Amino acid sequence: MAKDNPRVKCTVDKCTHWMSGNQCMAEEISVYNNEQAGTTKAVSDTQCKSFHLGDDVGDYVGALHNANIGGTIKAPFMDGTQITPQVECYVANCTFWQQGNHCQASAIEVNGLNVSKASDTDCQTFKVR
Repeated sequence: MAKDNPRVKCTVDKCTHWMSGNQCMAEEISVYNNEQAGTTKAVSDTQCKSFHLGDDVGDYVGALHNANIGGTIKAPFMDGTQITPQVECYVANCTFWQQGNHCQASAIEVNGLNVSKASDTDCQTFKVR
């Protein structure tokens, strides 16, 4: 059964996949438990493992393997177009987690302003099951 990818709002402005309008231009993102916490009890225990710090041009070139090129090209020209990456979720105690590690939320929000590593990002949509 085909399922639409969730709409993704992302404020992680230091990520190579972030683009204006708080959109994520990644082909796929992965939400995990924070390794240091071990378990997920709060939003702060989640992280976007697809985060890739964008310090220089080389970082952006290195992130092209996970870029949604087609969606990124269409979005600025098609009014109302939202880039929707595939969302893998490995936080099994989240209300929106679905077997096969899929996110069944209609939209998610990933936050982390001025961060330098994945563990500083959070999935704001996380809700304990």
